[in-house]
Amino acid sequence: MKFKKAAAVVLASALVLTLGGCTSGTDQVSEGAGSTEQISKAKETSEAGNAGETKNADESKNYFGFSKEVPLKVGLAWGQDFEFKNGDDSSNNAWVDLYRENNIMPEILYEVDSSQGDTKLSTAIMSGDYPDVFAIKSNEYAKYVQSGTIADITDALEEYATPELKEYLNVDDGLSMTALDVDGEIYGLPKMANSYDSMKVMFIRQDWLDTLGLEVPKTMEELKKVAHAFTYNDPDGNGKDDTYGLALDGVEVLTDSVGTATGVFEGFGAYPTNLTFIENDGEVVWGGTLTEQMKAGLTLLQEMYKDGTITKDFITMDSNTIFEEAGGGRCGIFFAPMWGAMTSSYNAAKIDPKAMFTTWPVPDGTGTGESKALFKNSCDEIFVVSSKCENPEVLIKLMNLSVQKLCHPESEEEFIKYYGTSDYALWKAAITQTLEPLKNHDNYLKESKALQSGDTSALNIEQKSDYEYMKAYLDMVKAGNINADDPTFQAGSGLYTVFGNPQGAYAALDTLINGDRFTYAAYNTLPTEKMSEVESTLNKMLVETIVKIIAGDPVDSYDKFLDSWNSLGGEEITKEAQEWAAQVQ
Repeated sequence: MKFKKAAAVVLASALVLTLGGCTSGTDQVSEGAGSTEQISKAKETSEAGNAGETKNADESKNYFGFSKEVPLKVGLAWGQDFEFKNGDDSSNNAWVDLYRENNIMPEILYEVDSSQGDTKLSTAIMSGDYPDVFAIKSNEYAKYVQSGTIADITDALEEYATPELKEYLNVDDGLSMTALDVDGEIYGLPKMANSYDSMKVMFIRQDWLDTLGLEVPKTMEELKKVAHAFTYNDPDGNGKDDTYGLALDGVEVLTDSVGTATGVFEGFGAYPTNLTFIENDGEVVWGGTLTEQMKAGLTLLQEMYKDGTITKDFITMDSNTIFEEAGGGRCGIFFAPMWGAMTSSYNAAKIDPKAMFTTWPVPDGTGTGESKALFKNSCDEIFVVSSKCENPEVLIKLMNLSVQKLCHPESEEEFIKYYGTSDYALWKAAITQTLEPLKNHDNYLKESKALQSGDTSALNIEQKSDYEYMKAYLDMVKAGNINADDPTFQAGSGLYTVFGNPQGAYAALDTLINGDRFTYAAYNTLPTEKMSEVESTLNKMLVETIVKIIAGDPVDSYDKFLDSWNSLGGEEITKEAQEWAAQVQ
């Protein structure tokens, strides 16, 4: 199938060469000849010599800074999973020092929680006083290009990109850069990632399963039964009615964070997230128009809500609340990306030292025996520079710096200085965060093997650090010396849920990878103007419909929603997706 083949190309390219944090603002246009030529040049430059040697570039140019001080306005939005340590703060840390050494002088316009980041950036742009460099979502790119908010960086990219940066941007064979081409001009650079890290898997309290003598649910019907037992059979053994089965985010519903309902629908073969178009019976359709599959998922969720295995408060619960519920030992199951239990694992251990999350592929609801995860374009975030910025090449130089320090560190000391450690993710303080796209899968393969064998000879600097934290955590558990407030215990516990546990998050993803258990997105470029225009309205209507049906509205009311979805722009954007897919056959 052509979409599967295209995805395979991306994977193969990425193999040649991420957990949330701070950004400089937020939490495809036609394929033009200009971008293809730029990527071709980038690839040639990268292949001409060792991409790790910036000295191969023109030594007469300053690829990392300026001869005189250049002010740089930035806006910061910090995730709840990050805090400065060792006396650092947003104005004084290794990254700020690096920028200043290169005469790039950050000036903080605002500093907010990540939940407020999008709103704060939008407000700043409307006022006319906004950051010089910031990150936007891919569905905002066309809007910002058309409004003149962001600058054309085509010439700056050609002149100042180092071989290392060109290699980084070409990791997917240039697909992301081609998508950013607007009439031969480039207005942003992608934050390269991989699709695995955003795939939804099931997290479950293994100790509760063991206490009740239950098996991991492999089907949706088994999931319902286990959730019932978690709600009514006192799985924590405290004699209180204080647990329930499935934690669900009723605010965003189809979020990419913990508590998403996406996993349930994917289990039944439906993919209703924003602008997700798939191939079905030879036709490109929106993944939420698979009526039978959607209604099956809605029916299950409605039955679980009526049964009490989804708490009655779910309507007001967001992802932050789900973190608290999981870490507080109240819920036993939730769907999330691979990092979903990193903090909940040690918070739950504060209440019950035996608490243990394991992770599995989404239970099957199709009757085939295997669910399939959505494999989609992983470029969701784009770094851009303001059209008001007097030195737009500063974006290229910031990217050069971060790629050099995060992807090509010269020593273990330099790696720790800028990347940080397992309990202090200082890389999140970089204005442009450029981690190696597939590093997490590689980390899993090597770190899990090292934990089993004790041989660390194949580990790189980061992997050795992860190994040491996880080994210390396991030694504490084995000795019965559990102190969930110990930073080493917390770091090791969190890493173990992702990389070390034989039934951890990346073990579940590895099962999907090895079995090619994916449904491939049929539309893998940036949103069209119409898509960007109607996306918010259609998604709001979808979320409201799903919540109402879970809470008791007739499941067949989804048919009426689909009629409205089509008439309010859904039909038109589906045709656009079909046209794009036909062109890339």
